[in-house]
Amino acid sequence: MKNKLLILNLSLIALMLFCVVPINAQEGALQNRLNDNNNLFNLPPDIKQKIDTFFTDMKNKNYRAGLDKFLTNSPISKKDPDFKEILSQIGKAIDLYGEINGYEIVSVKSAATSFCKVNIIGLHNKYPTRWEINFYRSPKMGLVITNFKFDDVAEIYLD
Repeated sequence: MKNKLLILNLSLIALMLFCVVPINAQEGALQNRLNDNNNLFNLPPDIKQKIDTFFTDMKNKNYRAGLDKFLTNSPISKKDPDFKEILSQIGKAIDLYGEINGYEIVSVKSAATSFCKVNIIGLHNKYPTRWEINFYRSPKMGLVITNFKFDDVAEIYLD
């Protein structure tokens, strides 16, 4: 009788543990999804200011100086062919889609307090552009842009 009672108690404990584990796993998955994306309110002010300054320079047709300021401390600015290619692509985008009149931040995704990606729509006269910029807060160099790209596939933000 004691063995049957012991087995029954162990079975009940095992059943309770089995029921609790999936609930915790599900709550954890939901939490990850909530922290994963789109928290525009957590965009650090210095990153927001850097983006504002860049797009103001673009709007004012200060393309080279604006890009140079924007990429300060970035490894991209040290690679002359990359810098010239970005400048050339900005010129082509303006020829195709019109002048840049502003921007809208679509989403901010943080991997850590020191590393985030900002997705932006560039507002041109004829057609929007998509901008993706990764920011890294280096302990030695300050705010660094580690990846910078743009194209004309802004509708991907609607997916």
